[in-house]
Amino acid sequence: MIDHRVYMPGATLKSNIINPGKDCPISYSVEDIGKANVSVLESTFPVAMKTANYLSGGQSLEDAAARLSAVNKANKHGPWNLSFSWSAAFQLPLLELCKGTDGLQFDAMSKLYVDELKIASAASKGEWDGAPGDGDHKGDRRKRKLEE
Repeated sequence: MIDHRVYMPGATLKSNIINPGKDCPISYSVEDIGKANVSVLESTFPVAMKTANYLSGGQSLEDAAARLSAVNKANKHGPWNLSFSWSAAFQLPLLELCKGTDGLQFDAMSKLYVDELKIASAASKGEWDGAPGDGDHKGDRRKRKLEE
């Protein structure tokens, strides 16, 4: 990027968070996922860049928030601001709220949006805990044995 004269302190990395594949037979805790992301950042992410905004990648808000919070908790040395590009994780629950209703539900949507913003804010500071199991990858080892 430097060869192309990209101003690194003004650039933002926008990538997917590292997650096990959906069919991965091995279970991983949200802490394992957080540590794996920090390990990759520490070995590859230019320190001149100040922020990385992960794509939510179809994750639920609960899983995305738990994983982002775990990444921020595990980030002991990196100088980066780590957050999400939250659009899908925010928009899908709002759209779901209006399904089957007559028109937009502005009061309910406003409340839900503020609640989502509080979750996102806490996750971006490593302060979101969520419910037990949020953000964990639940592998199915039986799947692996069937494929062997």
